[in-house]
This record gives sequence, structure tokens and C-alpha cells, in this order.
Amino acid sequence: MPTELESWIVLNKISAVGPVKFRKLIEHFGSGKNVLSATADDISVVEGIEKRTAETIFQESRRINPSAELELAAKNGVKIITAFMDEYPASLKTVYDYPHVLYVRGEFRPEDVFAVAFVGSRKNTIYGKSACEYLARDLAQAGITIVSGLARGIDTVAHRVALESGGRTLAVLGNGLDRHYPPENRKLEDSIACAGALISEFPMEIKPDKQNFPRRNRLISGLSLGVVVIEAAESSGALITARTAAEQGKDVFAVPGSIFSKYSKGPNGLIKQGAKLVENAEDIINEINALKVLWDSFRSATNIVQQEDILDPDTRAIFDVIGFEPVHIDFISVKLGISIEKLSVILLQLTMDKRVEELPGKMYVKKIKKL
Repeated sequence: MPTELESWIVLNKISAVGPVKFRKLIEHFGSGKNVLSATADDISVVEGIEKRTAETIFQESRRINPSAELELAAKNGVKIITAFMDEYPASLKTVYDYPHVLYVRGEFRPEDVFAVAFVGSRKNTIYGKSACEYLARDLAQAGITIVSGLARGIDTVAHRVALESGGRTLAVLGNGLDRHYPPENRKLEDSIACAGALISEFPMEIKPDKQNFPRRNRLISGLSLGVVVIEAAESSGALITARTAAEQGKDVFAVPGSIFSKYSKGPNGLIKQGAKLVENAEDIINEINALKVLWDSFRSATNIVQQEDILDPDTRAIFDVIGFEPVHIDFISVKLGISIEKLSVILLQLTMDKRVEELPGKMYVKKIKKL
């Protein structure tokens, strides 16, 4: 006879049992073990479960080996937790169709209740990257956990900045934790597991299929007190996360972008619909009461003072011309009437001082300074 944990693992691996049917089965039979002991006819009387589905549940439950799933999880350093365990995040239980089983590599901590999610385009611009770094760094340094989905683009930037800032970050995946997607984030996965957690509701070997990602978005917002959207086309999955956040009663924030960029259509549209426009971390903090005390404590401890950088006139002029969108060295030279030779020396110093970043093709962009 399987244990209660093993019973829940079995039910979670049955394709016909989604989160809502899972809940109804447990409520009807009282436990996972009782569900697995039931006949197809017994299961068919549960509200919302047709006879064919009941037969599928009955047949598949006999074929699934929970011990193999537990062994595979252990081999990958993954813990399987269920909604009846204390480790299960209380915030997720406020989501209507919350998953009853979670796969976790890393750990949840009590301070993760103070969390903000970052979502956006997989093809971010330099502006989007800079905005994400600027906001995520301040929040992470203040002790606020950064939540995202480990996708390419804005998600990756948010996780990376949180780690570089010595903060915590949670990554919600649209695949099983035995799979690594996107593959170039394999090392990032390991770092997140050490300073946060990789999280999935999907069994270990589930591939990153397209339909999984909209489903995982409700967990990104569910684990967070608010969701920040940075660059998203009109059809972006980031907007699904924003919508689920609003449905969950969470604050939705949007970073405004250029009216000429297709990646600004999403956040600019959200602002029109009532999302809160974000220019700095304090714009987020001031809307979420639970974060205010944490932020005030951080500001007091670090005694942050905004001061003008002391630069000589030529360097200041060059620094002011460079923005968060790349500019070419020739453009700077013509605009300011400075020779390429002199300009190259000053740009080299600005790069060494980590005030600007040199991009391929002699393009330059301003860097976000750390607190």
C-alpha cells in the first residue's frame, strides 16, 4: 500500500487529473490512499469527473511507480513536497487551482513571503536589461526575494541580478526538474538552487512543452506580492502572468517603454489599463504595505545618499550623452566635437570605472551603478 506522499505523487502524474480534479478527489475520498483504493465507478461519482475520466484515473494509477519518481528526484537533489506539508508555501494556497504537489530543488525560507516577480520579453533590448537590473538589484539588496520563470531574456536578467546582489531568487519552471531549459541556463540553475529554489509542479521528466508555460505563470504571481512587467509584445506570456496576478488580487507594475518599440506595447498597454507605472524600486515598495518596513530598515541601515558623481567637464559631457540605449563612438564624437583619439581615452576610463559598458562595434551604453 503506498504512503500518502506516494499516493499524491501518483495522482499528480496522471494526465487526466489537473489541480481542480485533484482537490475534488481528495475532498471526496479524504486521502490520496483512499483515491487509489477506489474503483472506477467510485471515482465517477465525484463532481466534475466523467466515467471515461474515472476509468483513465483508475487504469493509470495502477501503472505508475511512485518509488521510481522519488528515486529520480533524490538523484537530482529534488524534494517533493505536498500541500499537506508545512514546507508548502502558504501563499500558493490562495491560488484557486494551486498544485497539490511541488518539486523543489533548493529551499523555501520564511523571508520568501517578501517577494516580487519580474517577467518580460525573451528578446529584451538594452533598455529592458538595464531597467530590470536597476529595479531587481535595489529590491534584492533590500532583502526582497526575486521571482521569475528562468526563461531567456528578462527572466534570466532578474535571476542573475538577484544572485549578484547577494539576494534570494525563486525560479518557477514549465518542465520537470530532470530537464534543463533553456540549456544555456544550466549553471544559473545550480546557483539559484543554492540561494533560493527551482520549483515545478510537473513530474521530473516532463519536457518544456509550450502549453506548460502559461500554466506555470499563475505560480510566479502566486508566490509574489506583486508582478513587474518589463518589455512585452502584445502576445507575450508576460501579460498572462500580469492577468493572473490581477485575478489573484496582486499589484501589477509596468515599466514604460518607447512608443516606437513593439516590446513596449505590453507594459504601456497595462499602464493604460491601470497598472502602476514604475520608475524605481520605491514605486513598487510604496504600493505594497508588507514591503515598506523592510525597505525603510534597509535604507536606514545602508544610509543611502544620492550624490552627483564628480567628473571633469569633458568626461561629464560624454557620460551625459551616453544613455541606456547604445550609441556609437562616432555619434558621440560628432555631437560633442571631440576627436576620436581623445574620446577613446575617456571612454576607456569610464569603462574601467564601470560607469559605461562597451558593446560590439564600438557602441556604448550607460551601466546601472550598484548601491
